[in-house]
Amino acid sequence: MKKVVRVSLLAASSLMLSANAQASSVDGLGVGVNYGLFAGPTFELNYAINDQLQVRGALSSGMTLSETTSDTDIKYDVEADGGINRLALDYHPFGNSFFLSAGYAVNNFKLSALGTTSAGQTVTIGDTTYNVDANVALNGQLNWDNGATLSFGWGNSPAKGWGALIEVGAIFTGSPKVTLTGTGTVDANDGNGPQDVSSSQLVQDALNAEANKIQSDVGDYTFLPILQAGVTYRF
Repeated sequence: MKKVVRVSLLAASSLMLSANAQASSVDGLGVGVNYGLFAGPTFELNYAINDQLQVRGALSSGMTLSETTSDTDIKYDVEADGGINRLALDYHPFGNSFFLSAGYAVNNFKLSALGTTSAGQTVTIGDTTYNVDANVALNGQLNWDNGATLSFGWGNSPAKGWGALIEVGAIFTGSPKVTLTGTGTVDANDGNGPQDVSSSQLVQDALNAEANKIQSDVGDYTFLPILQAGVTYRF
C-alpha cells in the first residue's frame, strides 16, 4: 500500500512539474492580428522579456491595391503586390501599453504597372511620340529595398489578456527602383521604319528615358509608412 501511495505521489509531482514547465513556456508570449498600410493583413508574435522590453515579429501578406494613373504621358493600370515582414524590439518606457520600437523590415512590397495601346493609336515614350503599328504593352515595376524601421504606438502591453494595437512609423527603404519593358511594334516616322519595342535600341533608349522620368517623380519617396491597427492577446 505504501508503495502505491509513493508511486501516486511521484506521478502527481511529475504532472505538476510538467504543467508548470508548459505554463512557463508561454508566460509572456503574445499574438496579434492587424491590418497595415502596404503591409495588409498581418500576424504578429511577440515575447515580453520584462515589463519594458519585448521582441516582436510580423508576417504580412500585402495590401490589395488597383488603380489607374496618368502621372506621366502614359496611362498605367497599377497593382500592388507582396508583403512586408518585420522584426523589432519594443521599449515600453512606462511599463504600460505605450511603446517605442526599432527594427528591420524584409520588404517584398512592389507596384506593378501595365500600359496598353492598340494599332492605329499614338504613344509617347520618353520624349518620342510613336505611331502604334501593332498592339503595344508597357510593363513597369517599382521595387523598394529592405530597411530599418522606427515607430511608436500603443499596444502589446506586458499585462496579460486582450488588448489593441495602434502603430505609426516608417521603413527607411531609400528611393524605389524603376524598371520598364515593353512589347509590340511602333514607328516614330523618323525614317528608321517600324521598331520592335522589345529589341530596338532606339525604343530601349526611349523606355529608359521614360523610366528616368518616373524615377524622378518618385525619387523623394525614400521610406514606406507604417500605419496599422489590430487586436492582441498575451498569455
